[in-house]
Amino acid sequence: MTAHQLMLAQVQRPTDRKIFRRRAILTSGNNQTSHARTIDISAQDLNIMVDTPLEIGHSASLAFNVTIKQKTTPLEFKGRVSYCVLVGTEGFRVGFALASGDALHKKHIAHIMQESL
Repeated sequence: MTAHQLMLAQVQRPTDRKIFRRRAILTSGNNQTSHARTIDISAQDLNIMVDTPLEIGHSASLAFNVTIKQKTTPLEFKGRVSYCVLVGTEGFRVGFALASGDALHKKHIAHIMQESL
C-alpha cells in the first residue's frame, strides 16, 4: 500500500474515530514486550506508534490504562497488525485491528468513544 492509498483509506474510514493518546505496552505472541503510543481508536481498531516495524498479520495484545467513572482501569485488547508504515523519524504507524471482544470490552470501547478524554 502506498502512502497515498493509506491516506485515502484513512479519509474513507467507515466508522467514527476518536483521538486517544495513551502510553501502552504491546506484547507479541512470543511474550516479547515493547512500548507503544496510541493515536486514535474506533469500535474496530486502534492506531498506534511503535519504534520497530511489525509484520502485517502479526497477532499481539495491547495494554493501557483509561479512566472510567473516575477510576483508573487497566485494559488489554488482543488483535492483529493490519498495516505498518514508517512515519519520518517518529517511528512506525500501525493499524491494530481488534479481535472480536467480549461484551465488557465492547462496553469499554463505547465508553471511550463517548467520553471526552
